[in-house]
Amino acid sequence: MGDVKKKRILFVDDEENVLHGLKLMLHTMRGYWDMQFAQSGEDAIALLDKDNPFEIIVCDMHMQGMDGEELLKKMMEVSPQTVRFILSGNLDTDTLIKASSVAHQVLAKPCDPHHLRSVLTRAMSLRDQLGESSLRTALLEMGTLPSVPVIYWEIMNEINAPEPSIERVGKIIEKDPGMSAKVLQIVNVHSGPGQRITSISEAASALGLENIKTFVLVAEMFSQAEDAEAPEGFDLDQLWRHGLQVGEYAQAIAQVEVEDQKVIDDSYTAGLLHDVGLLILASKLPEEFSAAYNLAKEKKISLEQAEKDLYGATHAEVGGYLLDLWGLPESVVEAISYHYFPSAKPAGGYEVSSEVTFSPITAVHIANYFCEDEDSSNVEYAIASVDSTHLVELGMSDRISSWWDVCAQVG
Repeated sequence: MGDVKKKRILFVDDEENVLHGLKLMLHTMRGYWDMQFAQSGEDAIALLDKDNPFEIIVCDMHMQGMDGEELLKKMMEVSPQTVRFILSGNLDTDTLIKASSVAHQVLAKPCDPHHLRSVLTRAMSLRDQLGESSLRTALLEMGTLPSVPVIYWEIMNEINAPEPSIERVGKIIEKDPGMSAKVLQIVNVHSGPGQRITSISEAASALGLENIKTFVLVAEMFSQAEDAEAPEGFDLDQLWRHGLQVGEYAQAIAQVEVEDQKVIDDSYTAGLLHDVGLLILASKLPEEFSAAYNLAKEKKISLEQAEKDLYGATHAEVGGYLLDLWGLPESVVEAISYHYFPSAKPAGGYEVSSEVTFSPITAVHIANYFCEDEDSSNVEYAIASVDSTHLVELGMSDRISSWWDVCAQVG
């Protein structure tokens, strides 16, 4: 391993056999990770070192003495840059509500060792991609990134049930009037004129289980941004219309290229969420957003280039980092993180496959190009270009005009 610093991960559970099982499961990662194990919240606190913080903490929710919620609240105060996971065998609604306020992601016990390794590796990969940029520093100083809305976890539990029910998903959303109103607002724009949807159950049926959970995420993110004072140059309504159009274009492009419904669904999800990083910057770091916006306007460059010049990282990487922490599919995170230039993916690094094939990243990249080209007067969405290197690698350089014809039919 040479001088490469190991990633520090803290596992906390009051059951000794669980900790022993984790040690066995992750034995092969000892050369890469510095893993510490604590059998109580109090023992975990004693292991904290502000000069050498843990990258990740994984803890049980229900422990004797200091429980997982209390421990992670303490972690948020002492080490806000640490990524927080709950690993629990009891994922009832009460647990999810408590976990959503303190954890970035919730994992169910028992957890497959390959899945756990993958989740933990992913949690560190895009963080490393942000490097030591000033934007990463600002995010860490901010205290904490938003957590997944509890409604999303409840929907995921229902979707993963042996016999998932659209009706039960609708009832979960209806428990939150604000969320219901926002979902209906977004769904009606998605449905187009003349197809007014007035109930959550109708919306869930029209969209299907996979799409409705994406709309819940979008509704939550935009609701958070609405509560913040918008900086100059940020238009929330325009941003979500743009995301909606990119999602629909990406879905249409994927439908003509592949038969795999997951690729099609992930293309739509990634398109809808591709600019979530802008929401974070505008609502959580407005000064940083304004500085990049003003630089882009002054030099007539893209906002993405201005962010790189100022901070060494972009809103695309910030958005990918957040959704990666939330546990969205790798193909969605990849498409969001690299939607400007797919060929910029690090070789052998954070990617779904070493083989270059059509995937959501291509669909979102082209869809975003089409949409930005339509609105070239706006600095946030202007100066888009096609990543010709990526298209050559795919052998699809001649497909752009055909994709445009397909998207034109979407409207």
